[in-house]
Amino acid sequence: MIVAAVTQTSIGILLVGIAFLVAIVWAAVNLRQGRAEVGSEIELAPNRKPYLPDEELEGRKLDRTLTFGLLGLFVLGIGLPLYWLQEPARQSNEVGNIKRKFVDRGAEMFAPTADGGYNCAFCHGTNGVGGVTTYTITDSEGRFVKEVQWQGPALNTVLMRYTRDEVRYVLEYGRPFSPMPAWGTKGGGPLTEQKLQNLIDYIQSIQITPKRAQAEVAKQLTKMMEEKEDACVEAKTEAAQAGLTGDALTNFDASSVDVSSCPPKWKSQGEALFNMGYDDGFAGGAYSCGRCHTAGWSYGEKEADGSGAMGPNLRDIEENFPGLVGYEQQVDFVCTGSAEGVRYGRSSMGTGRMPGFCITPETKLNDSNGEVGIEPKEAGLAEDGAMLTQDQVRAIVEYERSLR
Repeated sequence: MIVAAVTQTSIGILLVGIAFLVAIVWAAVNLRQGRAEVGSEIELAPNRKPYLPDEELEGRKLDRTLTFGLLGLFVLGIGLPLYWLQEPARQSNEVGNIKRKFVDRGAEMFAPTADGGYNCAFCHGTNGVGGVTTYTITDSEGRFVKEVQWQGPALNTVLMRYTRDEVRYVLEYGRPFSPMPAWGTKGGGPLTEQKLQNLIDYIQSIQITPKRAQAEVAKQLTKMMEEKEDACVEAKTEAAQAGLTGDALTNFDASSVDVSSCPPKWKSQGEALFNMGYDDGFAGGAYSCGRCHTAGWSYGEKEADGSGAMGPNLRDIEENFPGLVGYEQQVDFVCTGSAEGVRYGRSSMGTGRMPGFCITPETKLNDSNGEVGIEPKEAGLAEDGAMLTQDQVRAIVEYERSLR
């Protein structure tokens, strides 16, 4: 019966059951013996009652006691090793159980306020696919300027371009001049380091694969490149409608209008990638460079591409990465991102804020923030890509180098 118990839990239950059964038998025997005793207290008092003679004590009783002891040793000798055999699996399962609990707690925090969460889903969308939120823009003295609809970036790709520590930093301190507040206690928010890990663990659980991200970008890029300039299409449509009356006008099919001569909305793939999501909110602009490098981009009032916002001005960026060597350096920089204090280009130094778009970052163990259950992972390869492929990054760099 014990051998058939293959899990640690069932073995433990079996041992407890055996111990419980022995206790019941022992109690029943003692109660029965107690009822049979009749006589004065002097005769029955434990300290006055004569004990068994040596012949009986060292005979049948000793044999019975030794037999029970042998059975107990047999149970322990077989049961404990079977219990120990399950210990590695138990520990492994408990690690997975802890991870599952952390993810569940993070999901609860990410949920809308109506569901008891901290409303991350309101800005970043259900499952972190991107969303829109109302935001009030103020001037340098805190006075009202206007209210806008701000794109909240998708978070299901965030760990393809930022490390866990970088995501934690943003959660702790927020993003100034944006709807993203500080959530960590270090930045004045409500979340402890443990809760931040729970939230990051949930975000990690909703990450899509690099292949899927690249496929979605390719599909979106094709759609963007097929778009035509609205003014040209509208003019050709009005011209085709001119002179039509009655049923002919009612049954007019705008899709039949020849707009092949209308210029595309985006002049190059690099321009489209730089502004991906600006018109239709694709992934909340998470794949876009303009989101950080163009003022007004996040709320649909963008200024000149690359004119600078949270990220630096990119116009005339070729001066910092001159020539063919500079071009390759810039491609590598956009692929891998910046590191704090590390020089890049001819006269710039990294702050660590610039993410890499075609190399997935490595995952390191970090004891300083108390994270547990984190498995280290090496960085990806540039040829495999991450959010973007190397060819897509090259298209972006070519467009950036054309900005003046």
